[in-house]
Amino acid sequence: MSRIKKITHPYPSEIIQARIDESIVTGQPLVERPFWYEHTETGQLFYDLYGCIGWPTEVSDKDEGMPGYVGVMGVVKPKKEGIPVQDAAFQLLTEGESLDVPTLLDMIITMREEYGFGQHPTLLQSFWGDPERFITTIALKNERLVASGGERLAILVSPPLEFYETVAFDEYVRALQSVIIPGRVRFYFGGCDLLKNKLREFKRNNPAVMAVGGLVHTLLAQCEWMDQARDNAFVVEEVNHVV
Repeated sequence: MSRIKKITHPYPSEIIQARIDESIVTGQPLVERPFWYEHTETGQLFYDLYGCIGWPTEVSDKDEGMPGYVGVMGVVKPKKEGIPVQDAAFQLLTEGESLDVPTLLDMIITMREEYGFGQHPTLLQSFWGDPERFITTIALKNERLVASGGERLAILVSPPLEFYETVAFDEYVRALQSVIIPGRVRFYFGGCDLLKNKLREFKRNNPAVMAVGGLVHTLLAQCEWMDQARDNAFVVEEVNHVV
């Protein structure tokens, strides 16, 4: 059962048009969407939710490598006015780790179901991570998922911003550090200790740090939870979509 409920503004077309008009006047290219999400157990609101995955590191003759990591993070929508949408905080909602790739894929399926997958076409449709690892294992899993429920159930993996750069890990660590600086905290662990412990250990290319760091780095740079004003015809059409 999903812990997330989609909430739509009572007049979505009107409010999005008003926001587009305002963006034209102010020169702001991004506009807030006319829908958001609510955690049914805590009442916390989110502009959007995102998944991330870090695959297990390679096995060597010295050890079995570091376990892979899967997590879901929400972009917090404050209940009080005054906080710019672009400066929203990030809340880690759930996480898990395993050395076994099929287990990680099962975690993705479970997390998607728990956090609103299907309530909007883009919600948790893709997890941010390395799309070129374990392609065969993912393909076999997707074959069964698609056979049971259609193409929309396929697990998709998208690369975070600058993932293919040699300095990716450095960029991702700095992105995480930038949002947990005392006095300027913008990222909350929410009782999720796996990532917190990995940051303390600080092993290079740790899958948890790569996964969440890559996601945070991407969101800081691209503000994925808002839409380009010129593209909002799609948002209006999809706002009341029900799967």
